[in-house]
Amino acid sequence: MSRPTSPRAVIAAVAVVLAVLPATASGAQPIEQFHDHFTDSYSTDLCGIAVDVRAVVTSNFTLYADDTFKNTSSIQNTITNPQNGKSVIQSSAGQVTGSAPTVDEQAGTITFVTSYKGLPEKIQTAHGRVLLRDAGVLAVADTFDLVTDEFISSKAIINNGPHPEYDSDFTLFCGVMTAALS
Repeated sequence: MSRPTSPRAVIAAVAVVLAVLPATASGAQPIEQFHDHFTDSYSTDLCGIAVDVRAVVTSNFTLYADDTFKNTSSIQNTITNPQNGKSVIQSSAGQVTGSAPTVDEQAGTITFVTSYKGLPEKIQTAHGRVLLRDAGVLAVADTFDLVTDEFISSKAIINNGPHPEYDSDFTLFCGVMTAALS
């Protein structure tokens, strides 16, 4: 399975979205907490199409002393093709939690488990028709080379709900976006 490089991966990096188990279940004390709400507009290339994006993001992020984290967030991106005026709404809402990384010195790897609960992604037309929807619970273990940081593998360890985007190895995103915006 290849590492996702779509705009979805970028959005996830900016505001980690949606999760399973609250990190507070471990009893760890928060060492950093922040709340952010912002609106931003920018132009970018999305799946080969020049688009304008209006993003509205709300995030409540907590990092715990045991290296776990929890983020409760909502994101809504209105993506418009300025050439033809077609637009879609990409949204997500819920919680994401992450465990402390597991290092396997013998194998030379480091693994991160991230759990999503809620709506990791919904893409719909500006008038409301749903084009793609991932929802429910998904926990994923991503493994990297400990020395080079090279991505090795990704494996779903919990997959409860429809997750067509994840199940397609993140190939549906560009197909849906291209069809809707062209």
